[in-house]
Amino acid sequence: MKNINLRMILTVFLLLFAATLSTAFGTRTHAAGLIDDAADKPSTALVQDLKKISKAETKTLFEESYFHRFIQRAKNSLSIFGQRITFVASKYSEIPAELATALNHLKGGKGSGHLVKIMLLFMLLIAVGFGAERLFNIFINKHKQQLQSTIPDSFLQLIARLSARTALDLISLTVFALTIVGIYLLFYPAQSPLHELAMIYLPPILIMRLAFILLSALYSPAAPHMRVAPQNCMSAATYFIGFMTFIIVSLFAAKTLLLLRSHGMSEGVFLLLYAHLGLFQFFILLAILWMDRARITRLVMKTPTDAESPSSSSGNKINRLWFPLACAGLLGFELLWQVNLILYQKDLVLPLLLTILSIPFGLLLFSIGNRLLLIASGHTELLDPRIVNQDILPKDMDISALSAIAKVALPPEPVSARHADGASDQKEPLFVRNLPLIRNLMGILIACALFVWVMNLWGLDLPLGRSVVQSAASIFATLLLAYVVWEICRTIIDRKLEEDRPQSGQEMEDMEEGAEGSRKGTLLTLLRKVILILIGLVVILTTLSAVGINIGPLLAGAGILGLAVGFGSQTLVRDILSGVFFLMDDAFRVGDYIETAGTKGMVEHISMRSLRLRHPRGMVYTIPFGDMGSVQNFSRDYIITKLDVRVRYDVDIEKIRKIVKKISKELEKDEETGPLLLSKIKSQGVREMDDSAMILRVKYKTKPGDQFVVRREVYARIQERFRTQGIEFAHRNVTVYLPSEVNGAEDGGNPAEYPDSGSNLEKQMIKAGAAAAVAASQAEEAAKMPTK
Repeated sequence: MKNINLRMILTVFLLLFAATLSTAFGTRTHAAGLIDDAADKPSTALVQDLKKISKAETKTLFEESYFHRFIQRAKNSLSIFGQRITFVASKYSEIPAELATALNHLKGGKGSGHLVKIMLLFMLLIAVGFGAERLFNIFINKHKQQLQSTIPDSFLQLIARLSARTALDLISLTVFALTIVGIYLLFYPAQSPLHELAMIYLPPILIMRLAFILLSALYSPAAPHMRVAPQNCMSAATYFIGFMTFIIVSLFAAKTLLLLRSHGMSEGVFLLLYAHLGLFQFFILLAILWMDRARITRLVMKTPTDAESPSSSSGNKINRLWFPLACAGLLGFELLWQVNLILYQKDLVLPLLLTILSIPFGLLLFSIGNRLLLIASGHTELLDPRIVNQDILPKDMDISALSAIAKVALPPEPVSARHADGASDQKEPLFVRNLPLIRNLMGILIACALFVWVMNLWGLDLPLGRSVVQSAASIFATLLLAYVVWEICRTIIDRKLEEDRPQSGQEMEDMEEGAEGSRKGTLLTLLRKVILILIGLVVILTTLSAVGINIGPLLAGAGILGLAVGFGSQTLVRDILSGVFFLMDDAFRVGDYIETAGTKGMVEHISMRSLRLRHPRGMVYTIPFGDMGSVQNFSRDYIITKLDVRVRYDVDIEKIRKIVKKISKELEKDEETGPLLLSKIKSQGVREMDDSAMILRVKYKTKPGDQFVVRREVYARIQERFRTQGIEFAHRNVTVYLPSEVNGAEDGGNPAEYPDSGSNLEKQMIKAGAAAAVAASQAEEAAKMPTK
């Protein structure tokens, strides 16, 4: 601590020393200029002139220094303030006489009965207004009861209900005001004795009623489940009663004193009573903070989402001092108000009221900002005040039923996160990790903005502080607006992608050709990236502009840089333009199974310059758009699948045709395969005559990706029907022709001429069979190779 204080003292000293040097340097420069101008003067006269200038500059530097002027002004103000305090304090003994004089003047020489009559007429006028409002409320009470009879399902619904209830209350207040004004204009002329009393007290009554409506909407003491402020019943009642007491006492006491002042009360007595009114207001607000000090302490202290760290613990030690600091601030503003009232006769009730209200207003802003941060970070357990403060709920209510409230304001989880494997093990986002830092920065920004605002209310202009706060507020508002716009766009796009995502499908490793992708999903994915880039550029340019940097040259430089990059990266431009035309032609979409550049796979990702394919075996290919060339898409409109069936030569082809027709009817009626078929399963007869079998062909039409389910069922039913009907599949046979000498031995030739003919025959047959098998295998492999 000593080092910090020493460092601060040295810093202030260096600043003052630099200012002194700057002033001295300016004086010397001015003197040097005079020397140059007076070079033709005699030396004695020049020396005398310099001495006069030096004395004048020294005297001016001392007399016009800020510190000297501040000390002199403080002495004068304290002297005048002491005289005014003595003058006002001497009026204590004159209070009864002054009050009697003002009341007699108010009676107008007609006695106390006249004053009582005026007051009764005014009260009757107010009672008539309340009666008309009561009659009107009979028609709207049913609607108000419906609005607050049940607990809202979401925070947005709570705001909507409160807005509707407040609108009804404002309509009732309008009926009250119109009734009073109408009766007054009809039955009481402007010169009536009631006119002055109505003009004095009617505006405070309307302001009091309006404050009652707004505070009821905020704290809702009669309906805890309709409360917006994150407070329990005790805290809400404390603020509601305290603020209403403050407003009623301030308005009616101030208006009464002004009325008495206009009827002969002296200035000294008026200032004395008005100063006591200010002290009473100060103690009311001090009592509000004292009664709610525990909740405010929990609010400014660490929240459950903060991490345990030395910085947070040190911050908590500082936050524990909020109450003494708040009391000192209130006392300082009270003294400032008293000084302005007694010294300059300035009524600073509005600045004082706004200053004091800035404390709960700042806490409310911090609470709302904290709620928004919790919504953005996903901490739903702290989202709704009714879940945190369970003491405001009905005793017979199931708290678990409120779990849906915390889910409504949350943005939906990204599609990629929901469908990624092991998403729960992924690292937390940067925003969530830095949530305590963001919360602290938000609190500092709110405090600085309120401080500069309060200083302006009291006439203390802080140009540097105002400019810094304005820049910080502009940057913060830009970031907040950008974040809100991005979340809204991301939420809408993710919901559209979720709606467009198929509910069921084949696994990647079980598919050879993917199902048809979505053009909307492909374009929305690219649109999301474009929106993010545009928002980022707008935020960067707005931030630079807020801190005073001229972004015009930056934009011009960016244009020139863009031209240079365009000339230097022609391949990149070709890839991007090719991708744009591919998307305009709707050549492929995310999820399509395509073949391009000698590679097959499912389209997994589309960027600005390249395409990412996932092979059925799991490999990933990244292909620039400029290298793609022609694209063969297997996932458009429909797929015709043709199956080959090998049967023996002696099979009845008509019988097989009937079997296939029967299988087609069964699959069309099947709940699983029926919706997948776009045409009947047909037998096309003999396609080819092989050396050992007839090859029959069966074909059908389905949507892309559904052919594999149908193929599995067709093969299974064909095998089952052939087995029951006694139809055999043709096996591959190889006919081997042996040399003539082997045939002669088999035909009964002389065994002496063919020694070991039996063993030789077997060996030759084995060799020939193996060669034939190898040749047949090679032929099959060659047939499977794609032809260019």
